Amino acid sequence: MKALQNLPIRIKSAVSMLVLGGAFLSYSTNAEAPLDIRVALVIGNAAYKNVPALANSTNDAKSMSVVLRKLGFTVVEVVDGSKAQMSKAIEQLQLQLKGRQAVGMLYYAGHGLQLDWHNFMVPVDAKLEEASDVPKQTIDIENVIDVLKKSGTRMNIIVLDACRDNPFAEKASGKGLAQLDAPPGTYLAFATSPGNVAEDGDVSAGNGLFTQYLLKELQRPAKIEEVFKRVRLQVRQKSQGRQIPWDSSSLEEEFAFNDGKKFTFNPEDLIKEGQAAKEKEAKLKQEAEAAIQREKDIAAQQALEKLRLAEAQKIQETASRQKVEAEAKERERQLALAAEQERLKAQAAAQALERARAEEVQRLRDIEQAKLQVAEETRRSKLSQEAAREQQFVQEKADWDKIKDSKNVKEFYAFLLKYPNGLITEQASFAIEQLEKARVTTQADKNGQVQKLGEPRFRIGDKWTSVTRDNKTDRIVSKRDFKVDKIENGLAYFSTQNESGISTLDGAVLRAVNPEDTFTFDPPLIIMPGGEITVGMKWTASTLQSSLKRNETAIRTEEFRVVAYEQITVPAGTFWSYKIERNAIAFSGNKVTNTQWFSPDFGFSIKRLRKTVPAKRLGITVGNGLDEVTELVSISRGTSKNN
Repeated sequence: MKALQNLPIRIKSAVSMLVLGGAFLSYSTNAEAPLDIRVALVIGNAAYKNVPALANSTNDAKSMSVVLRKLGFTVVEVVDGSKAQMSKAIEQLQLQLKGRQAVGMLYYAGHGLQLDWHNFMVPVDAKLEEASDVPKQTIDIENVIDVLKKSGTRMNIIVLDACRDNPFAEKASGKGLAQLDAPPGTYLAFATSPGNVAEDGDVSAGNGLFTQYLLKELQRPAKIEEVFKRVRLQVRQKSQGRQIPWDSSSLEEEFAFNDGKKFTFNPEDLIKEGQAAKEKEAKLKQEAEAAIQREKDIAAQQALEKLRLAEAQKIQETASRQKVEAEAKERERQLALAAEQERLKAQAAAQALERARAEEVQRLRDIEQAKLQVAEETRRSKLSQEAAREQQFVQEKADWDKIKDSKNVKEFYAFLLKYPNGLITEQASFAIEQLEKARVTTQADKNGQVQKLGEPRFRIGDKWTSVTRDNKTDRIVSKRDFKVDKIENGLAYFSTQNESGISTLDGAVLRAVNPEDTFTFDPPLIIMPGGEITVGMKWTASTLQSSLKRNETAIRTEEFRVVAYEQITVPAGTFWSYKIERNAIAFSGNKVTNTQWFSPDFGFSIKRLRKTVPAKRLGITVGNGLDEVTELVSISRGTSKNN
């Protein structure tokens, strides 16, 4: 923090003034009016008749129903539902929602599968002998989404913990669920990435891995995006990258399950949970002690049998001695087996007790952190948007500077859990991708495109040419030939005829040099997400932008949103690209709007539309507005990704 407070150059506050609805702030209890009418269909299927049962999906559903009811939802619950029961529940959901402009939700835990880019919930009575049985005996998720839309819902939330290890896989098109972009007004969350399976958890855990963390995060006030970001981080960390939740959003309105006011957990709820945790710990402790005592009792019996065996060996008659010896040895063998079983039980009980104690410690930490967060946000809510955002950035950057060069992935997880919707989140996300590679298999989308997580977006020898035109006159403004000269220490060094720059391997800019000025960015200026890109993603990023020529430093803040995934054609060719909208205040004070198309594996935009609105000072317009389009006219990828 001192580094910012003691800057020897002038901080230009006007540059940092981006008033875009306060999206730079974390969730504030006063930020929005709650959406009051809430109806959820909760389904948990475990007792399958024709395949092995699941351990935790009915527990997941029952726990979710309890929490959602506390958060104002009317819940239609189905446990171990047949096809007929699930269909009837969907009809009941429709009746509850019809014409009420409500928030409609589906939570499903159980077996799920994909077929021909459709996702299906599997009833407990399904007997799938061939692929044609799937649409007849299961429930298509998209049919449920259609029911929600036809009911006139204001917002839809679909949560699918339905990617368990699948005994129906041979009848499906692939593992897990298929990628599905959220329809308008919908938030879609999968327990793991498309094409992958989720962990069901063991019986002692009580819940599957994804739902375990979702239940925890619903207990603290937060916007919906923040809830699922924290869940994704914790599941990824706990599974060491084997399971990474996935989501897609097209929400236009803000929403919080827990708004901290009307829909929230009161102190009595938390006290009861604390008491329940202590009772669970006491029970586990008792079970562990009993298991140890049983183990001691068996050891005493074993010692006694050894004495008996020694006595038997003293018997003179050979036949009698052999019989007694055989009986004693059999008893000893049985006791050894029993002792091993009790040892394993005692070990499991001790591990369960240790987990319970760790969970309780973490629960108390989370509650304390949530209190501090609410207090900080309450304080910031009394400031202007500009002052609040600048204070937030100063705090985040101080924490970021402590870890930015770390090789300990836990520090970046901790940073993101503290600031899931912060101003430096994408840099931290990319650090995790580099330090702990995802252990999931990325599924190709409908167009055969595969987005590889954590792959460098620049290679040594990359060459590309871009042309910028004035949109009004079609006049060529500039033509630039870029080349990546080297990659060193995780940075790409590139140059043009009279320019140069340094970027991180995910495309964030550290330094840009041109004939007019030299700019540096701390932390690196974000261009595209540091991790996986999905339609509906939105984030706000800030950086300290310094100008060598002006001898000035300013906080530059930009808002981003991924609005589409589409195929575009430019002179360099045809590309499947993510369309990202960016809004910022430039160093000059001009308001800048960029619409850019990015291919996930390349760190430079395929196409960019750039518009600027000149700044006004004392009522006088300063500078000229721009309306430009920049396109790639050629691209040649290098072959080496490392030096």
